[in-house]
Amino acid sequence: MYRKPDRKELTVLKRAFDKWGIFEFAEKNALVLNDLEQFHTKEVFLLSTYLEGILSRRQPYYAGLKIGELKKNFTPTIQGADLIARISKNFPHVIVNETCENLILYGRDVFGQSIIKTSEMIRDNEIVILLNTKNEPLGVGRTKVSGESLQRHGKCTILTLVDAGFYLRSEGKSRKPSSTGSLADRS
Repeated sequence: MYRKPDRKELTVLKRAFDKWGIFEFAEKNALVLNDLEQFHTKEVFLLSTYLEGILSRRQPYYAGLKIGELKKNFTPTIQGADLIARISKNFPHVIVNETCENLILYGRDVFGQSIIKTSEMIRDNEIVILLNTKNEPLGVGRTKVSGESLQRHGKCTILTLVDAGFYLRSEGKSRKPSSTGSLADRS
């Protein structure tokens, strides 16, 4: 069921949007949440203010663009990562080489030698957007180490949480839509 975020959820989302560099963009649009109680998570949807008015009268099956999920913290989806990569100038990201790009699209993790460049001040256990050399989002990952240790040769330094290839792989398995394609499905 779609609903507006409560005060506590809105605070968490605004802080996350500031971190990801999309605060002003998100302020111009409406946000709604869809509770997924079986996964103890909430899907975060971005939609126009016009559609928000319709939501107050009807409960649709789908509404808006799913930009992330909210548990304790906000984690962007592939669609959210794409939005962030297009709009933001400063966000936690890692740029990988072409070999790693192909591996990420098959759900593989990132090894240090595959990393070409990182944004500044990346900590361990931080959510980052995985980009190719054209700054196109490939996935969302969680760092295992911080700073220069990310580029350690021969070590897996970033776990891939969700990748763009997941949607293509799941589409081939069945003709009907997958449950949610959520990060909770992959955890």
